[in-house]
Amino acid sequence: MTEDDSWCYAPARTVHGALQRGHGVAAAWVATHQPAPEPVLDCVHRDYRWDRQVDERTVYLARLILDLELPLAPIVEQIRHAGRTTGYDGNRFGQGVDVLATLARAHVPAATDALRQYVRDGERWADVLSTIAGTWPRAWWDDLAPIVAGRVADAAPEDIFPLEEPWLSWAGRDRRIDVLRQAAQPATAWQCPSVAHHDTPAAALLGLLTDPGAASETLSAVLHEFARHRDPEPRLLDVADTVAARTDVRRTGLFPALEKLGPRITRQARLWAGDPAHPLWWRAVETLAEHAEAADVPALLTALERLDGDKDDWCGYDALARGFARLGVTEVVPRLRSLWHRSPHSYERAAYVKALLTLDPGTTRQDLPEALRDCESDVRLLAAQHSPLTGEVRRQLIRLRDSPIEHDEVRTAAALRLTAG
Repeated sequence: MTEDDSWCYAPARTVHGALQRGHGVAAAWVATHQPAPEPVLDCVHRDYRWDRQVDERTVYLARLILDLELPLAPIVEQIRHAGRTTGYDGNRFGQGVDVLATLARAHVPAATDALRQYVRDGERWADVLSTIAGTWPRAWWDDLAPIVAGRVADAAPEDIFPLEEPWLSWAGRDRRIDVLRQAAQPATAWQCPSVAHHDTPAAALLGLLTDPGAASETLSAVLHEFARHRDPEPRLLDVADTVAARTDVRRTGLFPALEKLGPRITRQARLWAGDPAHPLWWRAVETLAEHAEAADVPALLTALERLDGDKDDWCGYDALARGFARLGVTEVVPRLRSLWHRSPHSYERAAYVKALLTLDPGTTRQDLPEALRDCESDVRLLAAQHSPLTGEVRRQLIRLRDSPIEHDEVRTAAALRLTAG
């Protein structure tokens, strides 16, 4: 979630609220009604994603700008101003750069020129260079090497990633670039945290997990060993409660080891899921959603109520949606439909839509055309595969198929649907 608490989401049923959430219905309305640009530019200026690690917005925002034929000067000024900011900027710089880089891939020359110029004279030129070298064809940035060579004296080693572009392609081209690349190399190579336990018998590792005197670093290394380098170990179920009770141990390492057991963990998961105070409660709920039977539906419904009770968290509904769809729990259809439209955590949206296609296919297919403009590529993919083939849907499928900024799997699905239809 954003670190800036000075704002809140607009109501989901307003145009501004739907734009903040990246909904296709808002994008369709903007394309049709050509409103004033302020709501769209606001969504470029402020990063409204609930989780910036997984929620998508860049393609969505770029298409809004293309549909409204907006000038790029406000976005260029945004990155220029944010690039001079030394404190937290709410991702104004990063989002502005990403949108311009995407517009460049959509063959908007002004966007290409703006970012190339920023590499020449902008404060955070190394960040922009990393973005364009990671997203543009090499021919669009390779000639910047002499410019960059003249600026590397202003860069810190931690500003670059020497094993990524453009630094890989430029190795050996200029001594100044090579000096920076060498300084950016890690001092020591990464070492597997459980390397000391690779040859330790499983019984001895299990003994360490139950040793109250074992250091937390040791337990974390042992859990890593079981999760990454060992066959599934059923005896972990016998020590799981002991390990989970250790507040000094990263429990994130415990469940990957347990998940390797597959359905064999279900019996224990039922016990944990019945106790909301248990440290493994949520991971147990996720296990039930994946492996449970009809008798476990009440536990999943209880988990849904508990998530609803936390008004500040939108995470976790996707796992429940998959479980409800697998078990055919139609009573949650209104809740899933509400989440589709209200949740700002757009990464989970595809799970809601997919579950609704299973639980309420007729109504959901009728609602899918608007999702062809959604911010999430997985939602656009489902819409391309399942929307009724009306004339407008065909036009949107053609747009997706021919778009240079669309994800490959969406373009392929659009092409297949147009051919099959």
